[in-house]
Amino acid sequence: MAKQQQRPQPRPQQQQAKRTAPTPTRRKEKRDNIFTAGSREFIFGRQNFILFGIGFALIMAGLIAMTGGSMPDPKVWEPERIYSFRRVTLAPILMVAGFITIIFGIFKKTDSSAMPSVPQEPSQSA
Repeated sequence: MAKQQQRPQPRPQQQQAKRTAPTPTRRKEKRDNIFTAGSREFIFGRQNFILFGIGFALIMAGLIAMTGGSMPDPKVWEPERIYSFRRVTLAPILMVAGFITIIFGIFKKTDSSAMPSVPQEPSQSA
Protein backbone atom coordinates (compact mmCIF):
# COMPACT_ATOMS: atom_id res chain seq x y z
CA MET A 1 0.00 0.00 0.00
CA ALA A 2 0.92 3.55 -0.56
CA LYS A 3 2.14 5.60 2.32
CA GLN A 4 -0.13 8.49 3.33
CA GLN A 5 1.32 11.87 4.14
CA GLN A 6 1.06 12.81 7.70
CA ARG A 7 -1.17 15.75 8.49
CA PRO A 8 0.32 18.50 10.63
CA GLN A 9 -0.75 18.21 14.22
CA PRO A 10 -2.92 21.12 15.46
CA ARG A 11 -1.25 23.39 17.97
CA PRO A 12 -2.47 23.25 21.50
CA GLN A 13 -4.95 25.95 22.54
CA GLN A 14 -2.44 27.60 24.82
CA GLN A 15 -0.08 28.49 22.00
CA GLN A 16 -2.71 30.03 19.74
CA ALA A 17 -3.57 33.59 20.67
CA LYS A 18 -7.24 34.29 20.62
CA ARG A 19 -8.07 37.47 18.84
CA THR A 20 -11.05 39.30 20.21
CA ALA A 21 -12.57 42.46 18.87
CA PRO A 22 -12.24 45.51 21.07
CA THR A 23 -15.40 46.43 22.91
CA PRO A 24 -17.20 49.28 21.18
CA THR A 25 -17.43 52.55 23.05
CA ARG A 26 -20.69 54.39 23.17
CA ARG A 27 -20.78 57.70 21.42
CA LYS A 28 -22.68 60.43 23.12
CA GLU A 29 -25.12 61.84 20.67
CA LYS A 30 -25.62 65.56 20.49
CA ARG A 31 -29.19 66.34 21.24
CA ASP A 32 -29.85 69.48 19.24
CA ASN A 33 -33.32 70.50 18.33
CA ILE A 34 -34.92 73.58 16.86
CA PHE A 35 -34.67 75.50 20.13
CA THR A 36 -31.02 74.95 20.95
CA ALA A 37 -27.78 75.70 19.23
CA GLY A 38 -24.66 73.60 19.62
CA SER A 39 -23.62 75.40 22.80
CA ARG A 40 -26.78 74.43 24.72
CA GLU A 41 -28.13 77.98 24.63
CA PHE A 42 -31.52 78.97 23.33
CA ILE A 43 -31.54 80.34 19.81
CA PHE A 44 -34.21 82.92 20.57
CA GLY A 45 -33.89 85.19 23.56
CA ARG A 46 -36.46 86.94 25.71
CA GLN A 47 -36.76 89.93 23.37
CA ASN A 48 -37.45 87.65 20.41
CA PHE A 49 -40.32 85.96 22.19
CA ILE A 50 -41.74 89.34 23.24
CA LEU A 51 -41.68 90.42 19.59
CA PHE A 52 -43.39 87.16 18.59
CA GLY A 53 -46.15 87.86 21.11
CA ILE A 54 -46.63 91.44 19.94
CA GLY A 55 -46.76 90.30 16.31
CA PHE A 56 -49.28 87.57 17.11
CA ALA A 57 -51.45 90.08 19.04
CA LEU A 58 -51.38 92.49 16.07
CA ILE A 59 -52.41 89.72 13.67
CA MET A 60 -55.28 88.69 15.95
CA ALA A 61 -56.38 92.32 16.32
CA GLY A 62 -56.44 92.61 12.51
CA LEU A 63 -58.55 89.48 12.17
CA ILE A 64 -60.96 90.70 14.83
CA ALA A 65 -61.19 94.10 13.11
CA MET A 66 -62.17 92.34 9.87
CA THR A 67 -65.10 90.56 11.46
CA GLY A 68 -68.43 92.22 11.82
CA GLY A 69 -72.14 91.81 11.87
CA SER A 70 -74.37 91.10 8.95
CA MET A 71 -76.97 93.38 7.42
CA PRO A 72 -79.88 94.03 9.77
CA ASP A 73 -82.37 93.73 6.93
CA PRO A 74 -81.52 91.23 4.16
CA LYS A 75 -83.49 93.29 1.63
CA VAL A 76 -81.47 96.49 2.23
CA TRP A 77 -77.87 96.85 1.01
CA GLU A 78 -75.63 99.07 3.14
CA PRO A 79 -72.15 99.33 1.57
CA GLU A 80 -70.78 101.38 4.50
CA ARG A 81 -71.08 98.30 6.73
CA ILE A 82 -69.08 96.06 4.41
CA TYR A 83 -66.63 98.59 2.99
CA SER A 84 -65.89 100.49 6.20
CA PHE A 85 -62.47 101.96 7.03
CA ARG A 86 -62.02 99.42 9.80
CA ARG A 87 -62.48 96.37 7.56
CA VAL A 88 -60.83 97.58 4.36
CA THR A 89 -57.90 99.66 5.66
CA LEU A 90 -57.24 99.27 9.38
CA ALA A 91 -57.43 95.46 9.61
CA PRO A 92 -54.96 94.74 6.76
CA ILE A 93 -52.54 97.35 8.15
CA LEU A 94 -52.66 95.66 11.58
CA MET A 95 -52.07 92.24 10.05
CA VAL A 96 -49.13 93.36 7.90
CA ALA A 97 -47.62 95.12 10.93
CA GLY A 98 -47.97 91.86 12.88
CA PHE A 99 -46.24 89.81 10.17
CA ILE A 100 -43.41 92.36 9.93
CA THR A 101 -42.99 92.30 13.73
CA ILE A 102 -42.75 88.49 13.74
CA ILE A 103 -40.21 88.52 10.89
CA PHE A 104 -38.18 91.15 12.76
CA GLY A 105 -38.35 88.98 15.90
CA ILE A 106 -36.99 85.99 13.96
CA PHE A 107 -34.03 87.86 12.50
CA LYS A 108 -33.12 89.94 15.58
CA LYS A 109 -29.79 88.88 17.04
CA THR A 110 -29.73 88.14 20.73
CA ASP A 111 -26.98 89.25 23.08
CA SER A 112 -25.34 85.97 24.11
CA SER A 113 -23.69 87.48 27.21
CA ALA A 114 -27.05 88.54 28.67
CA MET A 115 -28.78 85.24 27.91
CA PRO A 116 -29.01 82.64 30.66
CA SER A 117 -27.67 79.36 29.40
CA VAL A 118 -29.22 75.99 29.99
CA PRO A 119 -27.32 74.08 32.69
CA GLN A 120 -25.26 71.34 31.14
CA GLU A 121 -25.56 67.75 32.22
CA PRO A 122 -22.55 66.38 34.08
CA SER A 123 -20.35 64.42 31.73
CA GLN A 124 -19.71 60.80 32.54
CA SER A 125 -16.26 59.69 31.60
CA ALA A 126 -15.98 55.97 31.16
